Amino acid sequence: MAPDGPFGHPSVILGCLFATTFWGGLTIELSLAWLLAPLTVQAFLDEVWAQTHYHVKRGHAGYLDRLLPASSAVDELLQLFRQEPSAVRAARGKDKKGSDNYRIGDGSLDTVGLRSDFADGYTIVVDGVDRYARAIGSLARSIEVELNFPVQVNAYATPPGSQGLVPHYDAHDVLVLQIQGSKTWHLYIGADVPPREMQRETDSAVVIDGLPPPTDVRLEAGDVLYLPRGRVHEAETTSEASVHLTVGLHAPTLLTFLVGALYSRSFHDDRLNATLPPRYIDDPAARTALSDLVHDTVETLEDPGVVAGGLDALADVLVRRGLCPPVGQIAKVAGVDEQTLVRKYQPLFSRVKAETDRVELQFATLTMGAGPDHEAAMAFISNSTEPFRVGELPGLSAQQRIELARSLMISGFLVPVSD
Repeated sequence: MAPDGPFGHPSVILGCLFATTFWGGLTIELSLAWLLAPLTVQAFLDEVWAQTHYHVKRGHAGYLDRLLPASSAVDELLQLFRQEPSAVRAARGKDKKGSDNYRIGDGSLDTVGLRSDFADGYTIVVDGVDRYARAIGSLARSIEVELNFPVQVNAYATPPGSQGLVPHYDAHDVLVLQIQGSKTWHLYIGADVPPREMQRETDSAVVIDGLPPPTDVRLEAGDVLYLPRGRVHEAETTSEASVHLTVGLHAPTLLTFLVGALYSRSFHDDRLNATLPPRYIDDPAARTALSDLVHDTVETLEDPGVVAGGLDALADVLVRRGLCPPVGQIAKVAGVDEQTLVRKYQPLFSRVKAETDRVELQFATLTMGAGPDHEAAMAFISNSTEPFRVGELPGLSAQQRIELARSLMISGFLVPVSD
């Protein structure tokens, strides 16, 4: 199950998220840096991303328990999706069972049937876990802010001595997080499927005949494995059950960008809104007219505003994928002054968009509008990563700074910080 398309709205069941969790008395930030440690994010992007697989061999079985406790991972998953069976399916090699197989009369999840199939060798697959589990959702949104890529997390529970999926590839990059047990991954290096050959709407299974000998990577609980898109792989358990999460990193392609750019430009240039000529498929004259129309339209790509339009379209996707921050406490807002210490709610993608006579701060499904004089202050807040005092907001009077901070605290975008 892929995330929403370039202009789609995410379906969100989960409420507000928190960027940190507590572990052994310490506050842990759920982030890409935490996931890849000790490998740094910059080293990952410079040396690993889109180039090769990478195994973070951690030797810490409980490292990922803050996402999904290993001791009760399957039970936690079934409880989360008890009222949402459409996200649950099962697979055993080429044999697949959809969600309709696990829906009982009242519409809820047939956990008995699912457990029975699990005992019979089927892998339980749960799509979009980030929409339902707080910690997992917080990690997904944090990675979206870090990389600007839509992220979706799926879960896989595989019984002992079983293989859920046949050799296949993913059309997006993946981080595999081993939660419980262990799993051996067979990676067919040198057989990567190029993007132009990826079947975007059909089965991505690959015939094993002709594949090179696999490179085996054994993931233990707490380990992470990165797989670039197109890397053919399969995985199997041995004597113990396994639970792992896949963090799908859906990097937009240049095609996605151009679609967004042209769509954005269509609001300003009617050449993109021209209708196709009658009989354009078979009539030679109509096809010539269509060729001229396309040539004329392609010139719009040379406009300096096209790139900005494409970026705006992709930013809109990330803004809409953000989940609502917690609503602020009005009682605390009343005492806000210039010395009040606040910080931007995390993780939450936001952006400032300047219009002709106003400026907007956009986040989640909300938009905060103000006069053009608020642009510097809104940009300061949107780009902030550390706590700041209300009096530090640039370009505004003291009263404007306080009013802006109060409004953003009520919406949950800003949260108070204790000195």
